[in-house]
Amino acid sequence: MGKIPVSTDIRVAKNSAWVRWLPNALPAAGYVGLMNSADKPIKVTKLKSPDYQRITIYQTVADSESSKMVRLDQVTVPAKGEFSFVPGRYHIMLEKPTHLITPGDNARVIFFLDNGTVVKVRIPVRTSPELY
Repeated sequence: MGKIPVSTDIRVAKNSAWVRWLPNALPAAGYVGLMNSADKPIKVTKLKSPDYQRITIYQTVADSESSKMVRLDQVTVPAKGEFSFVPGRYHIMLEKPTHLITPGDNARVIFFLDNGTVVKVRIPVRTSPELY
């Protein structure tokens, strides 16, 4: 199997990436802003990580009485725009760590894009987004 090309169109917005650390290997939420410099939208179609057995995308949907998490198969980063995984809207759910993950570590996440390229990101594990 050949190497998958790394995207040059998608990059991570500065100080936008963090994983909320939870003790006892509980599922963790990841947040990141993705910027698209291409002239057409790019979809994130799959996520993988050597640090977690399962990664999924969720959107928080709220009405006047409650909120719930809805699993998504993909998200779209608009042409010349940005898509942000942020608390209360969208997040990456990282489940079943393959090794002990603690604050100060970096979670390695690979974003697979619909144009056949990938974006490899090291996302800092924090107890709070303010700890940059």
